[in-house]
Amino acid sequence: MSSVPASPGPYFNALAQKRPAPDDSEEDGRSVRSNNVSLVATNMDLEPSLHQHSIINSNLVSTQALATQACSTCKRQKRRCDKSLPQCSLCIRIGRPCNYTDEARATAPSSEDFVALRREVAELRGLLSHDAQPAAYSTSGSDAYFSSNDSYNADHGSGPNNTATANGQMLAPVVSQNAPSSLPLYFLDNDVFKYSRLQIQMPYIKPPSSILASLGNSLELRIVIEHYFSTVHMYFPIISKIRLYQHLANPMHEPGADIALLFSAMKLACYELADGEAPQTQLYHDVKSAYAYIESQDGLSVQLIQSLLLIALYEIGHAIYPAAYLSVGHAARLGHAMGIHERDVPQILQRPTTWTEQEERRRVWWAVVLLDRFVNIGSRGKPFASADPSLDTHLPTDDSSWDQGLMLVAAPLALSASPTTRASAYARQCQAAHLLGKILHHISDTTLPLDYRFEEAIQLNKTTRALALLLPNSTGDDESSQFPAFYSSIAISYSALLTLYDAYSCTSHAIPNGPETQLQMQNLAIEGMREFSNLVRGLAGHVKTLIEREGLEQLPVFVIEAFYQAAANYAWYVRESSDPECGVRLGELKEVLGLCDRRWRVAGRYHGFVCEVWERGEFGTAMVRVEGEG
Repeated sequence: MSSVPASPGPYFNALAQKRPAPDDSEEDGRSVRSNNVSLVATNMDLEPSLHQHSIINSNLVSTQALATQACSTCKRQKRRCDKSLPQCSLCIRIGRPCNYTDEARATAPSSEDFVALRREVAELRGLLSHDAQPAAYSTSGSDAYFSSNDSYNADHGSGPNNTATANGQMLAPVVSQNAPSSLPLYFLDNDVFKYSRLQIQMPYIKPPSSILASLGNSLELRIVIEHYFSTVHMYFPIISKIRLYQHLANPMHEPGADIALLFSAMKLACYELADGEAPQTQLYHDVKSAYAYIESQDGLSVQLIQSLLLIALYEIGHAIYPAAYLSVGHAARLGHAMGIHERDVPQILQRPTTWTEQEERRRVWWAVVLLDRFVNIGSRGKPFASADPSLDTHLPTDDSSWDQGLMLVAAPLALSASPTTRASAYARQCQAAHLLGKILHHISDTTLPLDYRFEEAIQLNKTTRALALLLPNSTGDDESSQFPAFYSSIAISYSALLTLYDAYSCTSHAIPNGPETQLQMQNLAIEGMREFSNLVRGLAGHVKTLIEREGLEQLPVFVIEAFYQAAANYAWYVRESSDPECGVRLGELKEVLGLCDRRWRVAGRYHGFVCEVWERGEFGTAMVRVEGEG
């Protein structure tokens, strides 16, 4: 078997050619529809798609100048013509004459035309037979593609600006970036932009070499993608699996720097640090630098904000602050800029053409809301970067159906709150984040009248408590399959309640001659803190069992904060009452935090806070020791 190349650079470079403009008839036929594609498509190997790209895309020519009509040969044989001048891509690839004159269209087919047609049919047959080969191994066709492109890039560089034809001639750059952009008008005057009915065409951006190097060869890239969808995607499903595989298998797709960045961010989110390794790895710096570069080149896309969300998830999981807080806020601003937060606002992105794509954007924005609330649990008093969703906002639909491209009804937020309404794991996670945001906003709002303040706190407790007690019954019998997703929503709801109880349990903060609801809420907080600290301990026990059975790869970062709050509460109970049972429960939570630290370093930070601060009561020099350990 031929060797696999050392770098995927040729893959991205060869795929970066400009696609031919689709026929008007196809454009008119586009509508938002369901991608009813079999899940088998998600398991297709990347290698056949690379071979398709090598056959179809390697000889594409510049599309800066286009003919008004298809060339004579393509029109006569009813083939797609990209109308490139002086010769179309198909004629160049097959090696036949290309003529755009009207006289040539009236002539009868020549013997050369039939020879070219036979050659094309043989080529297509070879392509089909290649696709039927097993997916686990590279074929000789893709090996030849890699070797030829590797030699070309070694001689001429790996950018999209230089394109070689079949005979080795150098052509002009594929994409011109000198055309004026509509982005300034979009931001300076939305009304003029809307009335002008302009559409923003994003430039092609060459993938940075550092990102291509970090992805490795095509086999390593495929392993990264499959590993991501079996781990992080289980509890943070913001990337459409079926759309990603369709893009990779589409010979007319033109992946650029944003796709390369997304792959590297997926790799970063899955990366498990070695013992003693700092979270600010070379891969982390490369991904951050690539993101900044692509954004500076106006490469705004869904893949860009997805990459930023995965970067923020990594930073939250490893306690990289203030970077995590700033990344989440930046993701919110980026979503606002692109218009994915609302359907009826000016859009930078093209309107989605399928339901799967529309659902993907909804999930991306919910991820922004989720991280925006989660990152503010321990840093209260700051405004959110994203507004609270309205009650008629639709939650994400069923996760498995979306992965397969099967359209289902997405219930509004208020409707899905009912215990009798079925909701997906990610939808429940978004619900929990929504209530967490309500609680954080309530605690930070100093303008509320006293009567209304305690009444609102009681209502928030009732609503969040109902969801928190419902969620454990939503995981079903097979805990391992639901562990990453539903356990995240359970932990977030527990964190929300413990945060609320922490604000109202302290008797020293009671307001003299306060309303009767103040005492009622204080009793609810004291009792609730004990009840839900114990429920968090039970969740930690399930997590420990599942880690021992399944490993750490699927461990959601969202469960760790609840473990910390419960451990801090038990440490306080031990200091106040020396209750031995609380000491045992504290030890159980500390043990689980130690296990989680092997995957997410934020757990180690929390473990240090519990030991140095809450157990010993040292709020001064002990904090310096905890910070030094990180």
